[in-house]
Amino acid sequence: MTLEPLTGHWPAVEGHGDGYLRTAEAIERAIEHLAAIRDEDATVARSIERVRESAAEVAAQLDGATSRYATTGRALVEYADDLRLAQARADDAIDDWREAAARAADARAEQGRLASLDTGDDASAAARTASALAEQQRALAAHAAAMAAAEEAWRAARDHKEEAAELAAARIRDEIAGADVNDSLWDDVRGAITDAMEAVEDALLTALRWLGAVVLVAAAALVAAALAIALIATGLIGMLLGGLLLLTLATWVAGGGAEAFVATLVRTGSLDAALVAGTIGWLRGTLPWAAAWLVDGDRGAPVLQWSGALEPRLGAAGTAGDHLARLQADNRAVDAHAGGPGSDPARSSMVAVTAVTAPGGETVWRVSVPSTQQWLPGTESINDLHADAAVKLGDTRTQLERAVVLAMEEAGVPEGASVLLSGWSLGGIVAAELAADAEFASTYDVDGVIVAGSSIDDIRVPTHVPMLSFEHSGGTGSIADPVPLTEDPSRADRSGDPNRTVVRVAPPAIAGVVPHHALGYQQTMQEQGDLPGSSASTWMALHDLDRFFVGVERPHASVFSRGGDG
Repeated sequence: MTLEPLTGHWPAVEGHGDGYLRTAEAIERAIEHLAAIRDEDATVARSIERVRESAAEVAAQLDGATSRYATTGRALVEYADDLRLAQARADDAIDDWREAAARAADARAEQGRLASLDTGDDASAAARTASALAEQQRALAAHAAAMAAAEEAWRAARDHKEEAAELAAARIRDEIAGADVNDSLWDDVRGAITDAMEAVEDALLTALRWLGAVVLVAAAALVAAALAIALIATGLIGMLLGGLLLLTLATWVAGGGAEAFVATLVRTGSLDAALVAGTIGWLRGTLPWAAAWLVDGDRGAPVLQWSGALEPRLGAAGTAGDHLARLQADNRAVDAHAGGPGSDPARSSMVAVTAVTAPGGETVWRVSVPSTQQWLPGTESINDLHADAAVKLGDTRTQLERAVVLAMEEAGVPEGASVLLSGWSLGGIVAAELAADAEFASTYDVDGVIVAGSSIDDIRVPTHVPMLSFEHSGGTGSIADPVPLTEDPSRADRSGDPNRTVVRVAPPAIAGVVPHHALGYQQTMQEQGDLPGSSASTWMALHDLDRFFVGVERPHASVFSRGGDG
């Protein structure tokens, strides 16, 4: 028999519990603000009265949520303490068992040696050997008893862990079952209506697919007529161009492009999003080998080139806009390898991890993930075209995701630490993927994900992790940023999850015609964070993230290049 250490990461469990308790405290603060609005008597306009009524209603709903978060947080924190104690006791029992087993093995070996002695006719020697054999037998019995006691202690520790887990789960189940925020009769009716609407949507999609087939036939007839005219007018070149158009139209429908286009258009109402989704569906259906080749190019493990601490700095208090802009500035810095050893962004990739220690001594961590810097395949960077394809179409951790984990280890981030993940474009996608990764989430306490210009609506991030996303919607002489529209149409849409807040606004002038622009997003994040009553400023206040920006900052950078299979 071999005794194994008890599984579980108590620091991560404790961190999750602390996160729920902080959320409960944030909800309490929100209730206080809403109560102040409700009780304000200075203004009597009807519009203000309606605001008061809404504030009172929302405050009542939040009050039920407070208990749920607080109870869950306390249950997890207490279970983490029980888990830590159980694991320590189990480890002690394992050490005792191994020590007793080793001594028992020595005793058996000594018995074997004594039994092999030839004492001949020497009665005195024979007596001494018999006495020694008896002594080893008594030692064996004592060691066996010690091993049995260790096994019993290990089982007691295991049972303590299981009982504590069952108790915590029961407390959480009871709170959920009796919570005021559970579905009411109206919620059930609304759910039935939603189901009916989804059925209508499915029927509409079916009809539109048939319509698409009809349109294809009509288009094919028109193209055939155009081919005949082109053949007469321009000869072979016109026929080839017309044939290419007909082939593209046919593969658009047969390859899944039309279906993805229609489904996205019905879901979002956005022609831009539908065109992007249709193009992705078409490429995957007609050129699967290209997608597979790009994903395979990311297989392997990243190679650490350099890792080291950067110049410490003081993180000062500021507005929500200041904090958000600082995050995007950090993301731009890792793109440019700012503060590193002079490595080439065209041949390597940087990840930055910043420890922020508050005056009270608590340390939390910000993680900045780079965006795509190389738009060609076959480069030495791990944030290139292969990384883009792998993070959206692959089924394992990308080299960039692995590099983030390694960079956190290099920076000394402990298990259970509070972490804020950020990135823009590819960096934001990777940040969301890590928050959705069960192994990563069990190791670290992800307190928030903040991204810009990233397609994350197809990533299943647990709903206890708050997410803030910025998207440039077009206008002011620009189109919509196409990158946030590149969700995988074959995945479920998570945009309506309750933990997600999306700030979708027109881009600043510096963002250009195609507003996928790092500095443009930094300006947007500053402006939206400083705009009173905006979704961004409200989100920052609700989740109390000042602790990730105020205190002594100790940034640490790691630089990686693409590695082979491993």
